[in-house]
Parts: sequence; C-alpha cells; structure tokens
Amino acid sequence: SGNVSLYNESKATGGVSAILPTPAIGGVGLMQDHNAMATIAFKAAGEDIVVLGHNSEQLGQSLWLREIHGREAGAPPPVDLAAERATGELVRSLIAEGVVTAVHDISDGGIAVAIAEMALAGNIGANVDSLTGPLAFSEGQGRYVVTMPDAAVLQTRSVPKMLVGTTGGDAVLIGGTSIPLTALRETSERFFRDWMGE
Repeated sequence: SGNVSLYNESKATGGVSAILPTPAIGGVGLMQDHNAMATIAFKAAGEDIVVLGHNSEQLGQSLWLREIHGREAGAPPPVDLAAERATGELVRSLIAEGVVTAVHDISDGGIAVAIAEMALAGNIGANVDSLTGPLAFSEGQGRYVVTMPDAAVLQTRSVPKMLVGTTGGDAVLIGGTSIPLTALRETSERFFRDWMGE
C-alpha cells in the first residue's frame, strides 16, 4: 500500500506546504437514536439565541481579517482543552435533555456566520442587534450557538453563556445591519454556482 501525501512541493515558497483543506483530525461516532440528534436549523420564531463558552474579541488569523482586510496576521485563538471539554459536555447534556432546539459550533467567521448558517438552514431570521464589533467575528475555540424557548434554564449551569438575541422574521439583524434571508441564500449559493460555471 502506498502513502498519500497531504503536502505539495512548492518552488514558489521554496519548500513544502499543506494542500488546503488538509484534515488534521477526523472522527466518526455512532448514535443510538438519530431522532435525538441536534441540527443547526432554527426551529421556531421567538426562541432565545445563546452563545455557550468563553468569548473574546480576538481576530487573529480569522476569516474576517483575511476576507475583509486581506490580511493573515495575529495569533490564532488560544486553546483551553479543559474549557472546551466542559462546554462540549454541557452541550451534549442539553441535547440529551431536549433543552436546546438547534446547535452549531462556532468556527470560521465566528458567531455572526454561525447564526447566518442556522437561519438559512431553518429559513427563520434572527435579531442579534446587540452583537457588534470583533465579538461577532471572533473565532475563539470551544464555543457553540444554541437556541431554546427560554434561556433561563441555563442559570444553574457553570459554563460561560451569553444571550445574544432571538429567532424570527425573514432577515438576520446583526449589529445594526439587516440582511434578508433571500440575499443571504443567494450569496451563499452563488459561490458553487459561479465556481462550477452554472
């Protein structure tokens, strides 16, 4: 059997570079009951949108910095494995208890992108007008956006949490900017259509 290389000799860089997207870790799990799984789609209007996990306004190496400002600079978000595990275990228990209606990890693009993806998946808008500045696009590790009928059920949970808004409407309102779901969907789907030449 031969080895598959995930690297490419590059004369331009004078060395070896990773071919993107190079997977670092892969995992497969087995669910006992797929009916109990969480999805990213908003399920109903009027639900609370909560961010679980420690938030920071760090933008180093973020998608926002690269795409909006054309820069790849700064340190990436720090990793705290104990905090990530605690948040992950809380999310898992909230799903098992049926407390949350939708769950999405926060990665490329930060909270704003995660919420936009959830809104598109459920075809339900969101009002997160209080979410402004770097916090909206920070890609800090070990965080999740969850929705639930009443965020008060999280008061006794020890993981950091932040109520950022509510679901509803036909647009995503973030930091004073309202974007209709139709415009978000067109932008989201345009990439593959343009890339494949329609």
